[in-house]
Amino acid sequence: MLRGVEMGEMQNDGVSRRKFLRNAGVVGAAGAVAVAGSASLTASAEGKPEVAGKFADCDYDVVVIGGGFAGVTAARDSMKNGYRTLVLEARNRLGGRTFSSEFAGHKVELGGTWIHWTQPFVWAEVQRYGLPLKETPEPFVEDKQTVRIIHEGKSIEPALEDMIAISKAIKEYFADAPKLWERPYDAKHTWKELLAVDAMSGADRLNQLQLTPLQRNFVDAYVSGIAHTTSDRASYADVARWWSLPGWNMTAFVDACGRYSFKDGTISLINAMLDEGKPEVRLSTPVVKVEQQGERVLVTTQQGETIRAASVIVAVPMNVLPRITFTPALDPKLVEAAKEKHSGSGIKVFVRTKGKLPEDGKRIGVAGTGNPINILATYAKAEDHTIFVGFGADPELLDIQDRDAVQAMVSAFYPDLEVEECYGYEWTLDPFSQGTYCSYKPNWLGKYYDHFQKDRGRVVFGQGDHGEGWRGFIDGAISAGSKAALRTRELLG
Repeated sequence: MLRGVEMGEMQNDGVSRRKFLRNAGVVGAAGAVAVAGSASLTASAEGKPEVAGKFADCDYDVVVIGGGFAGVTAARDSMKNGYRTLVLEARNRLGGRTFSSEFAGHKVELGGTWIHWTQPFVWAEVQRYGLPLKETPEPFVEDKQTVRIIHEGKSIEPALEDMIAISKAIKEYFADAPKLWERPYDAKHTWKELLAVDAMSGADRLNQLQLTPLQRNFVDAYVSGIAHTTSDRASYADVARWWSLPGWNMTAFVDACGRYSFKDGTISLINAMLDEGKPEVRLSTPVVKVEQQGERVLVTTQQGETIRAASVIVAVPMNVLPRITFTPALDPKLVEAAKEKHSGSGIKVFVRTKGKLPEDGKRIGVAGTGNPINILATYAKAEDHTIFVGFGADPELLDIQDRDAVQAMVSAFYPDLEVEECYGYEWTLDPFSQGTYCSYKPNWLGKYYDHFQKDRGRVVFGQGDHGEGWRGFIDGAISAGSKAALRTRELLG
C-alpha cells in the first residue's frame, strides 16, 4: 500500500490517481507476500548476516539505496566482498520496476519481464541459481500466429506480400544500426557516428524513408513499443541499440524482448540473490538526504533516522533522484536530466478475454502512434479464457483500470474478443519510479552520457537506467549493480 508522502503527492490529481491507489493496494500486497518468502527478510538467526563490519564508527559499511535488481545485486556482491550491507527500499516490496503478481490465476509481471541468452548478466544469474524459465505465450506452441494492423482506422489482416513489404521496411529502418552500434557494449567505439544521429527521433528516421502507410504504421508501432513512448520522443540511436544487441535480425529481436521469462517470476531471482548474500533489508524506508562528511556518509530516512556508512550505492531510478537531497550537490547535468525525465512513460496492461482462442493459437495486434495500444499480444492460454498483454506509448490515451475502455481498445483489433477483466500498474504515477524503463530522448547521448554513473566521493552510482549494453533492462540493472559493488570494493579496500 502506498503511504505517507506518496499519498499526499497523488491526491491532487483526482479520480485516475485514486483508481491507481486502489489498484496499488491490491498488487502491493501480492508483491509483499512474494518477497516475505525470502529468508533474508526474516528475523531468524539463519537470516542475519554474519559480517561484523569493517568500519567500527559506522552503522554499516555499505548502504544501498533502492531495492530493484541493481540494488539487490550490489547488496549481494557487497556482502560477499565482506562488507556489512543494508538495503533501504522506499516501497513495501523489492524488485523496483519489476513486479511479480497474479492475474486471473496466472503469474504475471507488471513491469520488466523477458530475458534472453543474448543478455549476459541476467542469463549468468539464471545459470548460477538454476532458475526455471517459461515461454510466451504460455503454454508455448509453435503454431499459427494471426496478425492484425490498425490501418486507416480499420483492423486488417495483412496479406503475405504485405508482410514481406513490412519486413523490408524494418530492415531499411535499422539499416544503419550495425554502423551505429558495431559494439553495442561500447558506445564510444562509434561515438562519432552516434553523435551524427543524436538529434534524430524515431519519427525523424521514419520520415527519411519512402514507406507506404501500412509499412509506416507497423514500424512506428514497434518503435513506440521499444521506447515505451511516442516515436517523436524516442531517440533513434537508442532504438537502434535495441536492434543491435541481439544481433541485428527480427527473430532474435522478438525472442530477446518477448519470449523467455522466469517461471516463478522475477521475484525468484531477487529472492535467490538475497538468500545468497543475506544483506539486511528495510522496506517502506524512503531516503531523503545523503550527506558526505569526510570518510563517512550520513543517510537520512523519511522517518528521521540517520545511518552512518563508509559508502553509499545509489540504485534508484534516475527520474526520482530529485527526491533526495545530496550534500555536496550532484553534478548539475545529472540533476538536469533527472528533472527532465527520460522518455519511458507508457503503459502495460493485462487483459482476460472470454473463451479459448480458435486453432490459430496466438494473436498479435499492431498500431502506430496515436492509438492507445501499439502492441497487443497473447500472453497465456486456458480452456475458458485467454490472457493478452498490451503496450501503449501514451498513458493519457487509455485508462488501464477501465474495463470498458480496454474493451474498446481490444475490439479495435479483434471484434470477437470479449474482455472480462483488466489489470496493470501505473508506473508513471508511482512516486518511486515516475516512469517505466529508461529510454533516452534525442540529444541525450551528447548532452548527458558522460555525466551518468559517475561516482562522487563515497557515493557510488549503480543505476540500471544507464551504462552499456541492455541498460533499462533487468540485464542492465544487474550489470550496473555488480559494477557499483566492484567500484565500492576498490574504494573501501
